Amino acid sequence: MIWHVSSKDGSDANDGRAAATAFKTVSRAVEAAKAGDTILIAPGAYDQDLGARVGLARTGNIVVLVAGGH
Repeated sequence: MIWHVSSKDGSDANDGRAAATAFKTVSRAVEAAKAGDTILIAPGAYDQDLGARVGLARTGNIVVLVAGGH
């Protein structure tokens, strides 16, 4: 499963399953994701805890990618 996050266009009330229905926060995506899932983060402004949240996701065997990243 791919979970989408967009700080600009997302809402944590969305289902996170597509770019058009992205979550607003990485925290919400981490809550929804399971081992083997991917969290795709759109470019934008995120809180200072982003590194910790990404680390938590990776500890749970969740792949975290930045859209447009290399």
